[in-house]
Amino acid sequence: MCNLKVINLKNNTSPFRCTRLSFMSTKITKIDITNDKISARGGLPLFLRYVEKIGFYRLIEGTILSMVLRSNKGLQLQQFIKQILAFFMDGTHMASSHQVKRYFGKLSCITNLIFNKILHELFIWRLHITNPRVIELGADTMVLNNDSAVKREGNEVTYKRKKGFQPLHISWGPFLIDVLFRKGSAHSNHGTDYMDRVRAIVNLIRKRYSRDVPIVICSDSGFSDQKAYEVFEQELHIHYITTGKLYDDVTEYVLDLPTDAFDTISKDKIVWHLVSLIALSIPISEIAPGQMRGSGQPGAMSGLKLRPLFENHTRGELTS
Repeated sequence: MCNLKVINLKNNTSPFRCTRLSFMSTKITKIDITNDKISARGGLPLFLRYVEKIGFYRLIEGTILSMVLRSNKGLQLQQFIKQILAFFMDGTHMASSHQVKRYFGKLSCITNLIFNKILHELFIWRLHITNPRVIELGADTMVLNNDSAVKREGNEVTYKRKKGFQPLHISWGPFLIDVLFRKGSAHSNHGTDYMDRVRAIVNLIRKRYSRDVPIVICSDSGFSDQKAYEVFEQELHIHYITTGKLYDDVTEYVLDLPTDAFDTISKDKIVWHLVSLIALSIPISEIAPGQMRGSGQPGAMSGLKLRPLFENHTRGELTS
């Protein structure tokens, strides 16, 4: 347990004319050990103070404050953000549900472009903290099931046979760095969404972080597209790894390969055996964009699982 020594502040000031919450009107001067029992909310002021000091409130307010109808009465934007974050942490309510609902109504003007501007700034902030030598991105979709929702304007039937939406998101590790809200019938590689969002993220990295850092975009077979590969190679100059369709002739060829033909990659108890099919003479048009690797267990072992991967790089290119 820890005991926080605080002092009251005479001036209850806050940026952007927002009133501080009661527990935010004190200043932490010392952290010490205590035997007193504290509730699970004991760390909430520290968390909210951290969010304030890193400039998260300024980022949100600077991006959307001019678009929100402002009033000196009722819930302010900074208080609204604190309420949402506190609720996400432990379900704490610092504002009434009616206040929160009304403020969500004010934010109906927030579009994909505005929302992504906030995500992009957080992404660049984290990049400069961690300084990665290789940036590995992931692209995927998420089906939102709105079958039981009372209000579900604009939703459509998804591939999971549920009425809802299917946003496209690009992630970096555990963080979402770009999100495109879409209708439910929009599949993974719908239109030019995939290429457009990857292009936006790559240009952001090149402009705000590094012009030379290797970038790898990973995705499943829903994003396997020759046009996207051409954009990645010829325009953006990035690497990609995409799962693809497993053809019968590839399966037969891999099953007949000797054990020593496979390279091995292991992590913890998981072992992957890989073989490059780029030099094969069998007619596989999908090999053209880059390298294709059949991965699984070598030989004719029982329970063999094969997965083709399309890629345009080798491990040596990235590690060097």
